[in-house]
Amino acid sequence: MRRFSFALTALCVALASSPVFAGDDPAVPAPSPSPTPAREGFFKRTIHALMNDEADPNARSSYRWGPFEPRVEIVSSGAGPAPVLHLWAHDLGGSGLDFHASGAYSIIGYQYYEAQFGDVPYLGRRLPRIGKGTTDLFPLSDIERTASVPGFHAYVSARRRDYPREDFYGVGPNSVVASRTDYRLRDEFFEGVIQTRVSRLSLMGRAGLMRPSIHGGTDSLFPNTELSNTEVTAPGLTNTSDFTHVSAGAWLELRDQRANPHRGVALGIAVSRFDDRRANAHQFTRVVMDAREYIPLGSNRHVIALRQVAFLDTPDTGSAVPFYMQPNFGGSTFLRGYGATRYRDNKLLAIAAEYRFGLHKNIQLALIYEAGEVSPTMHDFTTKRLKHDYGAGIRLKTLKRILLRVDVLHCSERTR
Repeated sequence: MRRFSFALTALCVALASSPVFAGDDPAVPAPSPSPTPAREGFFKRTIHALMNDEADPNARSSYRWGPFEPRVEIVSSGAGPAPVLHLWAHDLGGSGLDFHASGAYSIIGYQYYEAQFGDVPYLGRRLPRIGKGTTDLFPLSDIERTASVPGFHAYVSARRRDYPREDFYGVGPNSVVASRTDYRLRDEFFEGVIQTRVSRLSLMGRAGLMRPSIHGGTDSLFPNTELSNTEVTAPGLTNTSDFTHVSAGAWLELRDQRANPHRGVALGIAVSRFDDRRANAHQFTRVVMDAREYIPLGSNRHVIALRQVAFLDTPDTGSAVPFYMQPNFGGSTFLRGYGATRYRDNKLLAIAAEYRFGLHKNIQLALIYEAGEVSPTMHDFTTKRLKHDYGAGIRLKTLKRILLRVDVLHCSERTR
């Protein structure tokens, strides 16, 4: 999505550079030979490709050099922009096998590296899509990103993250801004993935090894998490574990357009098991559910969009979910008026509602309301502590896709 902000800037530059013949008299055209049609430049080709829903997905983009494609992305909420270089080689030697690798380094030092090999799910020559941030609904977010890809796929994947400024305010719904600290998250993830789609139902299974570690954060404005917390207030802080995990999930896609829906529903559910390889201190089961509904009000120009999410981690008796793996909201995923990972605990419930109004065929306005809460158990959950935010947004779009969105939301702590 971040590359579309570059495309929007490119559009302004292209328009600003167009000649204006203010002094020409249309009634007396000057005789001249028929002009030779000029070849479209890079900016115009990029804009036309972005705004054209019927563009060939197999067409090569103007900014791809052989198997390499540069991008600017945000790998995780709060990471800042990062130049990213992708290496994408599909159908190697006609074998049906694909290889994708990428590396990112953000302006504040966030690093992300990944690679996939096998029959990787993708559309046309577009890059494979995988969740990178610490606020993603793992593993359901990956299923949703690839749910439109038909066929059966099997591949192996590896990633390494080094996120040096992750925020921690404490565990639970009563954490306060004054308790903000920061830590450095490093982890490695190796797994095998299988995925298939039957009609509108996508199924995914995955299993692998995760090796996280926690270090002192690099943000000089806040103390390190380890200085003011213990294993009691931040489980997993001093006793990190290696995990094996097994996950299974499904995504039912019944929307008219996945990337810019006007009607229909989408439903997802995933169940994961995380086992501590060193001891029994951090073993838990995760259930993630995501429901989205879209209701047109008379026409596709007016749409009500609803979303409900449940992110439930249940530790074994005598175990705890590591704080850096707990469900959280704030940042770019849920209750976006709050800072990244503002609230976290074992259980998370969130809802969102938007009224979307088509101002123009390529411009959409939205009124937004979000609410949610975290709690250690479902028994402790109460609507009396619900956190709220509200705001408005504007989107650049085509009929089938949202190209760029800018939302401003206000909560009790800030406007973001």
